[in-house]
Amino acid sequence: MSSTVFFPLAASHLNLRRLLIIRLIVVSLQLLALAYAGIYLELSINYPAIVSTLIVFVLINAAVFIRLKKAWPISDSEFLLHLMLDVIGLSLVLYFSGGASNPFVSYYLVPITIAAAILPWKFTWLIAATSLLAYSLLLFFYDPLPEVMPMSMQMEDGVLNLHILGMWFNFLVSAALITYFVVKMASEIRSKEHRLNRYRENNLRDEQILAVATQAAGTAHELGTPLNTVSILVGEMQKQYPDNENLQQELGIIREQLSRCKSSLKNLVSEADLKKSGSMVTVALKDFIHNLLDQWRLIRPEVKLKLNFSNTNKPPDIYVDSTLQQAIVNILNNAADASPQDIDVEVFWNKLTWGLRIRDYGEGLSEEIQQELGTAFITTKESGMGVGLILSQASINRLGGTVSMQEHEQGGILTEISLPLSLDETP
Repeated sequence: MSSTVFFPLAASHLNLRRLLIIRLIVVSLQLLALAYAGIYLELSINYPAIVSTLIVFVLINAAVFIRLKKAWPISDSEFLLHLMLDVIGLSLVLYFSGGASNPFVSYYLVPITIAAAILPWKFTWLIAATSLLAYSLLLFFYDPLPEVMPMSMQMEDGVLNLHILGMWFNFLVSAALITYFVVKMASEIRSKEHRLNRYRENNLRDEQILAVATQAAGTAHELGTPLNTVSILVGEMQKQYPDNENLQQELGIIREQLSRCKSSLKNLVSEADLKKSGSMVTVALKDFIHNLLDQWRLIRPEVKLKLNFSNTNKPPDIYVDSTLQQAIVNILNNAADASPQDIDVEVFWNKLTWGLRIRDYGEGLSEEIQQELGTAFITTKESGMGVGLILSQASINRLGGTVSMQEHEQGGILTEISLPLSLDETP
């Protein structure tokens, strides 16, 4: 049994749909006003020119309706084009119906307000400037319509009528205020929405991490008994076959691996203590990096790693806790899995921050996976669980740092870890 899944429309599609509705309302009202002016008021207007302009806009609306059926993304430039068409269409209608003396001239504020609410500030100022230019030209170039003019558009000495000039100045002030303040308010709303979405993502990630931590603690407790049992059995086998060198060698490897597992579980339990895991210590950056990479090379000896310190100045001291090293190791392991032959690690620092750039030479990641990295359990490995990166990002974020991943221009993935040098920058 099949089912249909409906996805919510993107904000740009919804905005264009709303603009289409506004156009339909305005065109309908203009047609009604035109019919009223011709039938009841018997005004002398260039009806063919105005009707032709409105018909063009009806055709544009039909094209927009068809365009909305497509899944193509709607850019800011495309939306700007639609608003510019509205300004041009309104200017043509006003030109044939009294120019700046037409009461509908204030409609120029509508496209300005729409642009201020949803478009970047430079596009909004472009719409405002175009509308002001069109309004100004309509003061001098138009088909006269005496019925809508309170007085002659010009006095005998050629000075513009004060009423019309006052309307123009009022429009200038209104357009400037809308363009400035609405753009500011819309930008702040979008910024708050972005922060709120980030806060929700962080909460979701923390809940996932808490669930993993709870399961890890239970698993660590349960693994202690079977590991001890296997260790006892290995010891007994070594005693039973003392003359078998190959078996003794293999059993020695097993015992060594068991010892490593026990040590890891012991560290996991000890670091679960919140007081200990939250404590910060000061170490030299160079010592921290060398010790970390030396330990990591013991785990991944097959990987060829090239280390580079990008700054020639003396490396600073940094603040670390027990989770940072494991977070970086997880990211190094991801890079090694993608590119076992070569990994480049660059260490950088300045007056405020320090960090690492880890570049692998693998196949890279799809755009969809890059968007989800750090916010969901995603893995490209056949046996992976997608936990390592999200835990690493959570640990680094808790220290006031960031993790970003992007496609390298020469192939592979470039992962950048950035952390503050001062404790004041940490949450």
